[in-house]
Amino acid sequence: MKSANILITVAFLIGAVRAASGNSTVGVEAPTIVSIVFKYDPNKAAAIAAGVLYSVASLCLFTRLFMNKAWWGLHLPIASTLMSVGLFMRIPMATNPNSLPIFMVQEFFTLLPPAAYLAFNYILYRRFFVNCVDRRYSWISPEKAIRCIVISDIATASIQGAGGGLEASTNATSEKLGADIVLAGLILQTVSFAFFMILIVHAWHGINRDGLLFRKEPWRKILWILMFSSTAYMIRYIYRVIEFGQGNGGYLITHEIYFYLLDSLPLLIGICAYIIYWPTKYLEASTKPVYDYEMTGRV
Repeated sequence: MKSANILITVAFLIGAVRAASGNSTVGVEAPTIVSIVFKYDPNKAAAIAAGVLYSVASLCLFTRLFMNKAWWGLHLPIASTLMSVGLFMRIPMATNPNSLPIFMVQEFFTLLPPAAYLAFNYILYRRFFVNCVDRRYSWISPEKAIRCIVISDIATASIQGAGGGLEASTNATSEKLGADIVLAGLILQTVSFAFFMILIVHAWHGINRDGLLFRKEPWRKILWILMFSSTAYMIRYIYRVIEFGQGNGGYLITHEIYFYLLDSLPLLIGICAYIIYWPTKYLEASTKPVYDYEMTGRV
């Protein structure tokens, strides 16, 4: 997933630099990388506010992690910290709109962290079945389910990477084909994550059907947290698909407010759920129930 995002960004920048070179004329101010890619000047106040919010979230997540010694979740606060750096980088990007290093750092540090957020949910899903309830409530065994989703993410990322490479072509047909391939990869990636959400709903339905939710077990909150954060992440997925589908001059990519409202904010809401309900508290406090024929009617 990370390599695909990098390739797409590089392809995007090559196109931007090429366009800037082709449009520069004597007596006319040449367009910058930022103006060609975003079609707007980044708002410094918005970047500061978003960067501060992510910094606070990172500090809270690190505190939660160290208090509970849950080292398996270390990537979540680290990714949140990188996201805050990426958002803060929009400040120098506004004053240096033609700086390729600043633009690349900003892009990478806002594109890569979401992969770690999703990975945290995948790990928590598996731990939920290992620590809290019987594996049979997972439509597919937890290990196989997560393996399939990760493989799907890698495959769809490779598709996006291939499309991103074609987008860098000077041939108009290849460039259009590359954009279509990237969009197809994004859609498949969204479908893959939707499947993960279906797995959560399926587990919820089975547990509720057997009356286990009425036991007031602490692990009930894990299902809520997984569904809540995943829904927030899905909003960002859908936004990205529509944004890319509209093209470089589309309405979403040319209006900065949607980057914050439909990309940064949903991700922030999703990770903040773990600040309030850090999962190890509920994993360790839960006792895996013993199943028998009288309670479930099944083995």
